[in-house]
Amino acid sequence: NIKNTVDATSVLADPEVIKLFEKHGVFSAIELAAREEVGYENYSKAINIEARTMIDMASKQIIPAVIKYTTQLAGSLGAVKTACPEADTSVQAELLTETSALLSDMKVALAALIDITEEAACVDGVETQARVYHEKVVPAMAALRTPADKLEMIVDKDLWPFPSYGDLIFEV
Repeated sequence: NIKNTVDATSVLADPEVIKLFEKHGVFSAIELAAREEVGYENYSKAINIEARTMIDMASKQIIPAVIKYTTQLAGSLGAVKTACPEADTSVQAELLTETSALLSDMKVALAALIDITEEAACVDGVETQARVYHEKVVPAMAALRTPADKLEMIVDKDLWPFPSYGDLIFEV
């Protein structure tokens, strides 16, 4: 059971696999090599598209929505303190601190994803490039998703730019 596409694709170059396919007249060694190359290229292209889409979504939609939310929180905090200095504003302050920290984490993860995606796009060799996408870009995407998922649970539904998981499961 091979758990990722890159390692599964490399099996096509295994001498035993080549022998088996040639023995039964299914594929020649050249045809298997071509399939292997196409498999690596397809994987790299798909991950590149996903990473660039994620970069676009985070930078143009999620981060601006979170900034708008934190601005509203800060305004609420200031308004309540001005109207009633004795009022407990600990919830607003805690949400503002948590949201700001997650926004910072997201910005760092976004910058890392941008850098590693650019690096991966310039790698020579289809197998090497596919391995870079698998070993570096996919984990960088996961690192960006972590704060985004947490922010989705905090930010006002009206400000969040996408349907939430709950919306997709229960309201669609």
